Formats: sequence, structure tokens, C-alpha cells
Amino acid sequence: MSHKYYFMHERGDYPPLMIEGVAGAWTSCIDETVGYNGGPAYFIYQDAWVRIYCLESVRQKITDYLFTKIAADKNYISDAKKIFDQRIAAILNFIEQMKVMDWQSYSQAELIKIGEQYNYLYYRAVPYGEPLAYYLKEKLEEVLAEYLLKEIKLPTTRYETLLTPLYQSFLSREEEALRQITQQNLSQPEFDQKIDQHWQKYQWLLYDYASVIVDREYFVQRAHKLTKEPPELIDDRELAKQKTAISKKYKLSTPYTYYLRIFEDLFYLMDRKKEVFTKYNYAAIPMREEMASRLGVSFADLGWFFWWEVKDALEKGKIDASVVAKRKENSVIKMYNGKNEYLSNREAKRIREDIDQDQEVGENVKVVKGTPTSSGKIKGVICYLKSARDNSKIKQGEILLVSNTTPDFMPAIQKAAAIVTNEGGLTCHAAIVSRELGIPCVVGTKIATQVFESGDQVEVDAAKGVIKKL
Repeated sequence: MSHKYYFMHERGDYPPLMIEGVAGAWTSCIDETVGYNGGPAYFIYQDAWVRIYCLESVRQKITDYLFTKIAADKNYISDAKKIFDQRIAAILNFIEQMKVMDWQSYSQAELIKIGEQYNYLYYRAVPYGEPLAYYLKEKLEEVLAEYLLKEIKLPTTRYETLLTPLYQSFLSREEEALRQITQQNLSQPEFDQKIDQHWQKYQWLLYDYASVIVDREYFVQRAHKLTKEPPELIDDRELAKQKTAISKKYKLSTPYTYYLRIFEDLFYLMDRKKEVFTKYNYAAIPMREEMASRLGVSFADLGWFFWWEVKDALEKGKIDASVVAKRKENSVIKMYNGKNEYLSNREAKRIREDIDQDQEVGENVKVVKGTPTSSGKIKGVICYLKSARDNSKIKQGEILLVSNTTPDFMPAIQKAAAIVTNEGGLTCHAAIVSRELGIPCVVGTKIATQVFESGDQVEVDAAKGVIKKL
């Protein structure tokens, strides 16, 4: 084994082309804000399912650099946030332009130019958003937990209150807009019109990078459910008062109140990134459909090529679709310093063996530990989802096991009795949503998806952060 690897993510609906804008930026230009680029990153594909790894040494260097940076410059994150907002404004403007583009009328050269602009805007925005949160949150959580829970003995419920963001997520805003429709005394035609408008505004909601496209009926069903089961709304002003009261009562020292403010900014960066990039990926569907049509491949198969391959094929008028099946079935991608490539069979085998040796999980592991984010204790059956496209597989009251939750998993989350993830921390999507729903949640286990499988009987103790196979 030549390296120590850090597990980043796993997913069943991440074809390379659809994530290349984000992943390519992470491995080539995030040094603008985090000191180093995140590469090399390795994408291990098997049966269209991917596990993503970076080098532990690189992750640690970036974390140390950022922690030093925020200690020296109290405006570092807020300044990055301002730049991020400016750059995603350019993306939102481009989305509006894409909505009215007549794709079939463009020449090959014009279509390529639009694709280049699409990627360029991704690369400009990415460094100022998610990487900051990704590399800082774990270290910040450790520092805050050590001080708040161990040193000053803050009760868990008040600790969770301090880490609950005041910023309203885009999912919460969408649900509130839908709830308001249900509260109006509307005739059926008026209701239908409102739902049509809502659907048009939020049809991108669960797409992520290449996941679920929702239809009108999805919003109709949710509207009816909201009528029967109105959600408990978080009062932002009351939450702010509670945070202030806790801070005063326990006399929180300045470094830690500063770290809590950073947490607020990091949550904003993560959520705003997810909102805008989901819209961006969804807006790109017609562009990629046109490219696929011109190259004589399906939209799904186009996703297994890099942008440079698609660009080259558009210039030459053909693409080798015969490679797609092999790439889906068993392949390894390396992204590093702007170069994205499928590794040779020999090199891919070496990387797989290296990572497997480093990440090996014992066969007899029955207990997994993680970070508790929403307390509770429950016994139940595991439902392991590799992709949000499998949301329908979970039954009411099962325990959702997933590498990490994203908005497209919401239909499954709403049926779950508890959530367990490999990834994430106290401000991740699963943590926030589980607290809103009042269900137990343990995140950041790193290995839960390798230990448990669908059908396993387990006990989730979200007070201690322990999941035990029964």
C-alpha cells in the first residue's frame, strides 16, 4: 500500500460527465480558496455505482491550511461567501439564457462554445462554495464538541440548538410555498393552476446531478399530505433568541462564538451551492440531449464520456459508444490538475487493490459508530439505497442507510424511522432534516454501507451514535 486514502462519497447515479464540472474544479482550481487542489481523486465505478476517494495527506493539508486561515483572518469565510454569491449570480443568469435557447439551430461550433461556457462558470464558482465547508466542518465539529459538550458540559439539546442554522434551506422554502397553496380556499381549477405554477418553478428540485425528475403528481401528492399533516415550522426569530440565551447563560468564549458564526456561513454555502447547481444541472438537460442526438447515442450513455471527449466527437461527428458498457461495469477514473482520464486496466487494478487494502473492513464487524445528530433509539430493518432513483424501495418505518442524503432522497427520508449515513456532520443535510422530522440520525460512520445491507435487523442509538446489528 503506497498511500492512505480518505473516503469522500459514494453514489449510484453519478455518471462522469454530469459531475465533471464540480469534480474537475475540486481537483484543479480550489487552491484559490483552500490552499491546495483536492486531487488526485479516484472514482471507482462498478455496475454504474461509484465510490470516490482522495489522499488523506491532501485532505489534512487543506484542513490545516483553512483552520490557520480562519484563525488569522476573521473575514475569510464571509469574503469568500460574497464572491460565491457574485459567481452564482452569473450561473443563474446563464440558466435563464439556456431556457430559451433553440438547441437544434446551433452549429457544432456554437454548441461546443455553449458547453465551454457552461463548464467555465462551474469552475469559477466551485472554489468559493462547497470545498470550504467540506474541509472545515469536521475539524470545527471536533473543536466545538470538545469545548461545548466536554469542557462546559452543555446539554445535547442545547448543543443541537446552537448548531441549527438560521438560514432557511431551499427545501424548506419550497415546502413552505407548497403549504401556503394548501392553506388558500381555492376551487379545483385555481388549485390546479397554482400547482402548475409551483411545478414549473420547482421541477428541478430533486435532480441533483443526474437523479430524479419530478412530475406534477409529485407536488399534488405532497400538497394533499401537507393538508393532512402540516409540518412543524421553525421560528427563526425564536431560534435566534434561544441561541443568544444559551451563549449568555454558558458564557461562551469568543473563539467558539466565532466558530459558530462560521458554521452558519458554511451551511449557507452548502445549501446555496446545492440549490443553484441542481438548477444548473437540470437546465443542461436539453443541451446534453441535443449533443447525444447529434452523436447517435442515448442521453444516459453520453454521461459516460468526459467533456473533452464529447467536444472532440462533436468536432469529428462521431463517438465510440462501444466503450460505455465497460466503463459502467468496471472502471477507474483519475482526476488531477485539470486532467481527467480513465485508467488502463493495469493501473486501475493497482489503485483498486491499494484502496481496498487501506479501506478494508473486517468481516465480523457488527457495531458501527458515528456522529449523533438527532437523538432517539429504535430497532428496525435496514433499507440501503445506492441511488435516489431507488426511493420507492423503502417501506414505511424502515431505517434508511445511504452514503449521504441529498434533496433527491426526500421521498425516502419521509418514510424512514431513522437515518444512518457514511458521510456528513452536524450541519449536513441528513442532520438538519432528521431534526426537523424528529427521527433518530447517526451520520459520518464512514463504513456503515459496507457493514450493513438491506434486510438487516439493527438497533440505532442516536444518543450515543451507535448502530448495532441484532
